[in-house]
Amino acid sequence: MASPWVGADVEADPLERARLLRRAHEVVLSGGEHPAVLREVVLSSWLRCREAGVDPDRPAMRLLTAEQAASRLAAHPLARQLPLMRSLLSGVAEDARHIMVLSDADGLLLWAEGHPKMLSAAATTNFVPGGLCTETAAGTNAVGTTLVLDHPLQIFSAEHYSSLFHGWACSAAPIHDPATGEILGAIDLSGDYRTAHPHSLSLVTAVARAAEGELALEAARRDEQLRTRYVSLISRNGRQPSALVTTAGRILMANPPGWLGEAAWDSIPAGGGRFALPNGGEAVAEPLESGHGYLVWRVSAGAVAPPGATLRLEALGRRRAWLRQAGGAVQLSRRHSEILLLLALNHGGASGEDLALQIYGSRTKSASLRAEMSRLRRVLGCLLLANPYRLKAEVQADFLDVRRLLDRGRFAEAARRYAGPLLPVSDVPAIVAAREDLVVRLRASSALG
Repeated sequence: MASPWVGADVEADPLERARLLRRAHEVVLSGGEHPAVLREVVLSSWLRCREAGVDPDRPAMRLLTAEQAASRLAAHPLARQLPLMRSLLSGVAEDARHIMVLSDADGLLLWAEGHPKMLSAAATTNFVPGGLCTETAAGTNAVGTTLVLDHPLQIFSAEHYSSLFHGWACSAAPIHDPATGEILGAIDLSGDYRTAHPHSLSLVTAVARAAEGELALEAARRDEQLRTRYVSLISRNGRQPSALVTTAGRILMANPPGWLGEAAWDSIPAGGGRFALPNGGEAVAEPLESGHGYLVWRVSAGAVAPPGATLRLEALGRRRAWLRQAGGAVQLSRRHSEILLLLALNHGGASGEDLALQIYGSRTKSASLRAEMSRLRRVLGCLLLANPYRLKAEVQADFLDVRRLLDRGRFAEAARRYAGPLLPVSDVPAIVAAREDLVVRLRASSALG
């Protein structure tokens, strides 16, 4: 075999090679010499497993149910790449009686698919979603050892530390985050050792690189969206030093260039907030676009937030409110109109459950509300905060203007500024109450006049 990372040898009889490896397995685990048939990468892994006290006759650990593993997969960065990986591997898996497996960076299997007979065999060893396939949990195996070495690897037959996998040949490759270089997980192709081929390792390596390429494209698109948003937001105060920093710590833009410094990333608190700059002074980081980055402003002593952030809502006599801010004006959907009106009416903010109760009539609709908030954040960016949901800006509104005029006894001016009922199509209780309150107060002021 030309490569030390390949376990299958097309020039050798697979049955004879498997027999030699099983004998080597017996010798090494009994404390004997190290047979020449063993690759160095395999022997090193076996020694790590023995040191860790791994039981060679025990199946992999099962930590999660299939449902729990599916839930974990849905939240994983590689979930979006699964259709690509499936399309590249599914034909091989079916024709060659293999299974495809995806793990996270901790060696926990998140997904498996392939030939029914191999899936059934995998179930007896817990090589299924929810199974833990680290070296310390399952011994030398393609997934676990690939994650340890951060290199594509094929494990053939009795090269597996666990005797339960001696009938298998597995090829796995790590998948990295292109932005940080960190391992996100591993993709694996496994089958009967008698049909093993070196090309399996080349294939999973190519699939892993394809997934990384798609992740890089996603990151580039996300960075461009962040840049566009940044240009819009810094118009709030273009003279204030500012920067756009990704959650991975990359400074995408800075005005003026170089003012922040690369070392400042370590000082930004999780979730944003005020922090001290390594080179002196203070800054504040505002979370951007669903947590993908931060807008960082340098602030003067005593300042608590970037100045000048203003939102204006126009909802009187309108079925859908208009939102005006520094980046321009946009007509909101009915649901977003209701959400912003509720936040304008509650200066201290509101929890997701309370907003769900107001808008949907049930606190259990929090997931629907989160989806709406995610879409609304594309419009508001860092000005929409969470826990509780609130607006980080000076909020102006036509109905609030009318209310203030009434409070000050300027009844004629309030009547002139009243353009019609507040969001008349809405049946949200708090909005209905605010609408009726304005009407009652305007009628009363007219009677007084």
